Amino acid sequence: MRISRVNEINLHSLSFSSYFHIGDSYYINAKSRALAVKREFPKFYGNEGNFSEYPIFTMQSPTPVLTERVNMSVNNVNPNICVNHIKIKGVSSSSVLQIGSSQTICAEARVKHTRQLLGPEVHKAMEIPDTTKKSEDD
Repeated sequence: MRISRVNEINLHSLSFSSYFHIGDSYYINAKSRALAVKREFPKFYGNEGNFSEYPIFTMQSPTPVLTERVNMSVNNVNPNICVNHIKIKGVSSSSVLQIGSSQTICAEARVKHTRQLLGPEVHKAMEIPDTTKKSEDD
């Protein structure tokens, strides 16, 4: 066991099942699920998005199989972890910021990204320029 001594931490954002801990821990389990929908025309229809509709959220997580024994010897001559200053913009999506040690960390982020575009017929009806065609100047 070690002692974590922290003078100053400036953490702007901690989100989506992320973990911030000063000191030792035994087990950290950070899991995050998200549906990310990018729409050309932003509109929310109400009760939409069900995780069970997407196999990515029900698939078994791969677990590494340890096939060999690892011998490890640790000798902390100085039992202190000393931190003067840390400045972090953000910790997100099942990430871990820890000043200390942990025996086991399980972190998993699953995100299903979907893009919903209007299509050329709607673009034409709304008089939105077609950016996929090359101009004569190209």
